[in-house]
Amino acid sequence: MTPPQHFIISWVVANGVTLDRRSRLGITLAGILPDVDGLGYFVDRANLRFDVYSHYYMDYHHFIGHNLFAGLFIAGMMAYFCQRKLTVFLLSLLAFHLHLLADLAGSMGGDGYQWPIYYLYPILPDFALTWSGQWELSSWKNSAIGISFFVIALIIAHYKRVTFFEFFSTKMEKKVTEVARRRGFFKE
Repeated sequence: MTPPQHFIISWVVANGVTLDRRSRLGITLAGILPDVDGLGYFVDRANLRFDVYSHYYMDYHHFIGHNLFAGLFIAGMMAYFCQRKLTVFLLSLLAFHLHLLADLAGSMGGDGYQWPIYYLYPILPDFALTWSGQWELSSWKNSAIGISFFVIALIIAHYKRVTFFEFFSTKMEKKVTEVARRRGFFKE
C-alpha cells in the first residue's frame, strides 16, 4: 500500500480508543514509520542525476523498517513519549503490523515482483514472508481499502470532532474543525 493509505489506516487505529493528541500522533507514526526504509528511493533517483547507479531502495526497503524488532522499537518509542504507555504501545504495535499486513497483501510491483517481508531480520535474514495472492500496488483493492478507511475516518470525525489534519498541525486542525462545525458536520 501507499504511505497515504498506511497513514489513514493508522490514524483510524489511533482513534479506536479515547486518547490525547500526542498518543494519537504516536500511534499514527508507528503505522507509517516502517516506510522510512523506502527513503533509499529518493537517494537512488538523486544519484541518477550524477550517473551514479545505486540500489538502496531495492536493497533496504522491507528490511530495516518492516520487521518485528523495528516494530517493537517503534512501539516502544511511541509509548515512551505518551502517558498511557501500555495502550499506546499495543495500538502502535497493531498499527505497525497492519502496515506489514497491508504490504504483504497489496504491494506487488507492476512487473510482478512480490515484496517480501523480512519479519525476523536481522536474526534470520533469509526468512521472508510472502503471499501468493499479493495484488499490485495500483490495484482497485488497495483503492477500495483506502477509500473505506477514509470513510471510517470521516465517521470518527463526525462523532469525535477530531480529524486526521491534527497530524499535520493544530492550526490546520482548528480551521478544518471550525468549518466542519459551521457546516453541521459534527454530531451535536
